[in-house]
Amino acid sequence: MTQGREPLTIMDGNLQTDFSTKTKRGVYLSKGLAFVIFVIFALALVATAFIVYNFAACPRTDQLANVTKFELTNCEQSKLLVIPLSTENSKIVVESTTSHVESTTKDDENAVTDVRLPTNIRPDRYYIKLTPYIFEGNFTFDGEISIIITVKNKTNKITFHGVELTFHRIELYKKEDGKEIKIIRKTEDVPRQFHIITTAESLIAGQQYVLNISYTGILNDNLHGFYRSSYEEKKVKRWIAVTQFQATDARRAFPCWDEPALKARFTISIARPSNMTSVSNMNIIGKEAHDTLKDYIWDHYAESLPMSTYLVAFAVTDFGNMSDNNFSVWARKEALPSAAYALDIGPKILKFLEEYYKIKFPLPKIDMIALPDFKAGAMENWGLLTFREIAMLYDNGVSPTTAKARVASVVAHEIAHQWFGNLVTPAWWSDIWLNEGFASYVEYVAVDAVEKSWKLMEIFILNEVQSVFKLDALTSSHQISVEVSNPEEIGAIFDKISYGKGSAILRMMNHFLTDDVFNAGITDYLNAKKYGDAEQRDLWSALTNVAREKNAFDADVGVVMDSWTLQTGFPVLTITRDYKKGSITFKQERFVLINDTLNENNSSVWWIPVSYTTASEKDFKSTRPKLWLRGERSIIVDNISISENDWFIANIQQTGFFRINYDQRNWQLLIKVLNNPSRFEEIHPINRAQIIDDAMNLALSGRLDYKTALDISSYLFHERSYVPWKAGLVALGYIDTMLSKGAYYLEYKSYVLRLLSGAVQDLGWEVAMNESVVRAQQRADLLSTACHLQHVECLEHAVRLYTNWMLTPNPDAYNEIHADIRSTVYCVGVQAGGAREWRFAWDRFLMASAPSERELLLSVLGCTRAPYLLYRYLDLSLRNDSGIRKQDTVKVFSAVASSSIGEPIAFNFVRANWQRLKE
Repeated sequence: MTQGREPLTIMDGNLQTDFSTKTKRGVYLSKGLAFVIFVIFALALVATAFIVYNFAACPRTDQLANVTKFELTNCEQSKLLVIPLSTENSKIVVESTTSHVESTTKDDENAVTDVRLPTNIRPDRYYIKLTPYIFEGNFTFDGEISIIITVKNKTNKITFHGVELTFHRIELYKKEDGKEIKIIRKTEDVPRQFHIITTAESLIAGQQYVLNISYTGILNDNLHGFYRSSYEEKKVKRWIAVTQFQATDARRAFPCWDEPALKARFTISIARPSNMTSVSNMNIIGKEAHDTLKDYIWDHYAESLPMSTYLVAFAVTDFGNMSDNNFSVWARKEALPSAAYALDIGPKILKFLEEYYKIKFPLPKIDMIALPDFKAGAMENWGLLTFREIAMLYDNGVSPTTAKARVASVVAHEIAHQWFGNLVTPAWWSDIWLNEGFASYVEYVAVDAVEKSWKLMEIFILNEVQSVFKLDALTSSHQISVEVSNPEEIGAIFDKISYGKGSAILRMMNHFLTDDVFNAGITDYLNAKKYGDAEQRDLWSALTNVAREKNAFDADVGVVMDSWTLQTGFPVLTITRDYKKGSITFKQERFVLINDTLNENNSSVWWIPVSYTTASEKDFKSTRPKLWLRGERSIIVDNISISENDWFIANIQQTGFFRINYDQRNWQLLIKVLNNPSRFEEIHPINRAQIIDDAMNLALSGRLDYKTALDISSYLFHERSYVPWKAGLVALGYIDTMLSKGAYYLEYKSYVLRLLSGAVQDLGWEVAMNESVVRAQQRADLLSTACHLQHVECLEHAVRLYTNWMLTPNPDAYNEIHADIRSTVYCVGVQAGGAREWRFAWDRFLMASAPSERELLLSVLGCTRAPYLLYRYLDLSLRNDSGIRKQDTVKVFSAVASSSIGEPIAFNFVRANWQRLKE
């Protein structure tokens, strides 16, 4: 229909036929002509519907090599054919069927919510042979796979996963007698990433069958599945092929049942060029020449223990390696010496965790490999741990001291997974928090045991408790255990809530159960579920049983922990003392940064373990709870012995995942002791950090006045311990942001610089030999803050060091700036300078080979105040030829957005380049 009263015309090429009768007032049609037009229109609709049905109703067919072509006149005939096949030596027969098969298309993708596989088939064993072609112009791989499957329920359909795989041949046999089973249909459900084959006869429950598939895949450059990576050595580009399958990308490398509970045994063979090596989950048991490729060799690996598909891994590289008995590290030959520390600490952590779990590591070896391109920080593939280079390589003298702690922590995290995650695996991704939370907790326990002087359990409070509070206090947070369905949702839950909050509540449970009960329960759980899958209730059950056996805890652990895992957020516990009667009221409510009507009506309550001490006791060692809020909104306790002039502190060593608020008088008692230079250390450093972090965030949420919070922060003038200082700097950071563009920022700067003066003077710029990790981190944080607040001496010293480095004849070979202070010096140098200083840092980035130096330079390039340089930097991060790897693009945006100048620039760039970012 068109608007107005113009003649109705039918266009046929250049011919225009006018069927209308013109009058002065418009267009009129006779009844007969109108009927003819109506009939033509109806026939056009029918024809269109037929065409749409012909294409849309027919299932999508695989793209196979040498397909048999069938010419069909309409969709009723074409329904019988949904699998094109190889015409040569094919064992699959296509038969006619009149049943309708529904096909999903990309248009349905947004509607897909359930991506779970049918439960009628279970894989038992995979035999995989892969031949990757690692050279430009090809970047594909050929695969042959035989899968032994067991039928659980009678069916004539086999559904499995596969993405970006081109199938050449599919065969199905009965394992018992080798009888061929005819396959009559093969369809692909694209949104669910399913392949579905239909057999001519029903598969019998309890019987085993062998599914053979030959196929070709892509060595992609998207850092998932079986992908390609490259690096330069002596200006020669070298290619490697590696894997990253978690969470749902094993299906990009081989057809499989790609769900964590569907464990199977894997026998893998990798064909690789003779000048390269391969490595996989298990040990090599044989080698032989490739039968068709002259310069290729087959590496055959031992059969694995039962494991999930996402833990399968293999790599084909030209790397070098170093070994310590059954423990080996792999890296670029040029970078291999930097893997020495990982090789030193890895076996120590493995030994500690064998004793911690009381279960021997079940595989014959462990390999750790540092990869130039890697999407995650590291991955716990069973027996083959893969790392981003920065997470595994430590170069003494080039890497900062803190990088040593990072390597140790990441190595410990991945080794912890070898039991908790690999030996026992979550049944579905909704319980991934248990996997990641436990490894995030145990990494601190393990490193604290191996590197005792670092006191990493104190750092845990900063990294895994207080930092998570900030996210979990938002109304947009989510519960730890969350239902997920499609791959996008699964990927989204690998976040700070799953890792950080998960580890924090496990630490809380450890403390209220005691080490003895906690460790015994973990061992029982692992032994009961090994080589299988589990849900969080299985762990709660094991811990409850041990606790009751040892008379250590009278409640059901599941009831306690469900209040923490199945609810969003965390509580603030308000403690109000009646100083005349001596009673104390404990009241809980959900803590949110922005109080709104939603929170006012929130009925969430938690089981809260409350440990405490008083000024007369000063017992900061006992972290077991002395009382509980058992899902109660509030309780009144009148049997606590405390003088009215004594302070009261709850949540010893911040073992509980909740904030504490006090009545005003108790806050004043804490202010008095903290601001006394001779008495503030009566309070444990973790609790000092807790008090300042709680006070500042309570003020931010409107539960405490800012005068009280700032009175507490003023004690930092005589504080020298790192953990309270870091907590204070982070808490004050919000005020810094809010005041930075206002009239009173000068007063704020003066206040914080006065607090910093003593600690900065004590630390200085000179770094001692063998300095502790904690002291190195404290120096970096305090100097960075001092320069940020334009401390004159700090700025002058940093600029002088950076300028001297620029004047060095060979700055890439000679850099006298100590690695522990480079972050501050580089950032100030770039910030205070212009294009010349920025370009110098950019050139150093392009020339740097040490991962820690490259990562540092990526961050400091965002320190410039010149908008055009920031825009240029963001644009470079999206260019393939810039030298910035895909894995580092996010780091560039983070570096730019971290300043008040760069934040709107980054946001505007994202909006203006959204399509480029998506691609």
